[in-house]
Amino acid sequence: MRKWLLFLVMGFAMPAHAAPIIADISNHDITIHTSFSGANLMVFGARNDPGDIVIVIRGPERNIMVRKKERVMGMWVNRFEEEFLGQPTFYRIASSRALENVRQQRLFQPLAILPPQEPTDNTFLTALRKQLIENRYYGGEVTPVEFMGSTLFKAEFTFPDNMPRGSYTAEAYLFTDGRLSGMQSTPIHVYKVGTDAALYDAAQHHGFFYGLFSILLAVGFGIGANRLFKRF
Repeated sequence: MRKWLLFLVMGFAMPAHAAPIIADISNHDITIHTSFSGANLMVFGARNDPGDIVIVIRGPERNIMVRKKERVMGMWVNRFEEEFLGQPTFYRIASSRALENVRQQRLFQPLAILPPQEPTDNTFLTALRKQLIENRYYGGEVTPVEFMGSTLFKAEFTFPDNMPRGSYTAEAYLFTDGRLSGMQSTPIHVYKVGTDAALYDAAQHHGFFYGLFSILLAVGFGIGANRLFKRF
């Protein structure tokens, strides 16, 4: 509520040459810990020109390989594959009205403002998007952008408990009469803390030793359990 009051005051104080759109987020850092159960994020701001607002949250980008299996001599093997470079592993979109009423294909395509369920003839890309939606990385529905008056706006997003860590961006676009009249991008940092962070880093950067330690730990627990049961 205090953020809304702050922007209400800012709205009256903005000079005539203010930017077409001004936006910010409720939290620039999201920490993942042992009891992490997801997070909520609000994107809010003010538009100083009329038009439609579209907000996109995306990231972190990864190179993702998608493989297709086929049955060969009674066994399922990978026969075809396609790699997608710089693919955002997380995607959410919000709009002040239905996207089909806002969309200008010449603008949405280069800006990559496309719903996760956007039809495609590429079966590999379709399979990738389906998997990301099932993992709750891609949101299946467009979140509404709500207005307070004709200037202030907000959109609320929910992040799942299995969200990837890394660098995200919250991008707010203002479209006026079929053209992009304003845009602002704000970074979001998602990272692990505590024991989870140590284990994650060990697995990512010291895979061999992490795997060896895991095997030794499992063997140790097995031997310990065997001796414990023998006592009884």
